Amino acid sequence: MNLVIDSGNTLSKWAVFDKTVIIEWRQTKHLVQNTLDDIFAKYTVDAVIVSDVSGATDSLLSFLKKDRQFIKMSSSVATPIKIKYASRETLGSDRIAAAVGGNTLFPENNTLVIQAGTCITYEMINDKGEYFGGAISPGLDMRLRALNTFTAHLPLVKKEKIDFLTGNSTKNSILSGVFNGCIAEADGIIDRYKEIFPELKVVLCGGDIFFFDKRLKNRIFATANLVLNGLNIILEHNK
Repeated sequence: MNLVIDSGNTLSKWAVFDKTVIIEWRQTKHLVQNTLDDIFAKYTVDAVIVSDVSGATDSLLSFLKKDRQFIKMSSSVATPIKIKYASRETLGSDRIAAAVGGNTLFPENNTLVIQAGTCITYEMINDKGEYFGGAISPGLDMRLRALNTFTAHLPLVKKEKIDFLTGNSTKNSILSGVFNGCIAEADGIIDRYKEIFPELKVVLCGGDIFFFDKRLKNRIFATANLVLNGLNIILEHNK
């Protein structure tokens, strides 16, 4: 079995795979040794892959490497897609995994993957399995914090789903600007890609997926565990 760990800027997710099928998955603020002890007591894990953009798992790496195949995901790891990114050494491992996951879902289509998390990232993979990059934009929480941090009087507002356009208070005006702005941004970028690739497939994933999936005007395929699945595909590719 495979253990796949995706440690992001906000949360850590892990999943146990039997080949390509998720047997169990969880997410937590911090991944700790006791959690790993429980996983290895419950499952016979013979391969591990870790994507860590925050360094949260550094203290656990020696344990994870012991007596099993181990991959620390980076831009130098072999993947089933062709990476054409100009500054490959700066490419985030979660972005690569998302691109691999999207290409696996729609291997013969031009596919745009949108990750809605700490950042909103856009990954474009063509129908030849070539990945050239995309875009990186601030996520919902980052935009809300920025309005509070870089102004003198605007409050820090917690994200919540809204169904209005016109904010009738400062709080609601902030929520409208941030939430509706992110939706308009995503729809606008999708529309521009569709001008180039009319039969474009769009995949949405990430921790803030439920703030976007019902509001985008474009038809999308929403999936919660795309990065985990992409990492597992990369692990299988390297066996």
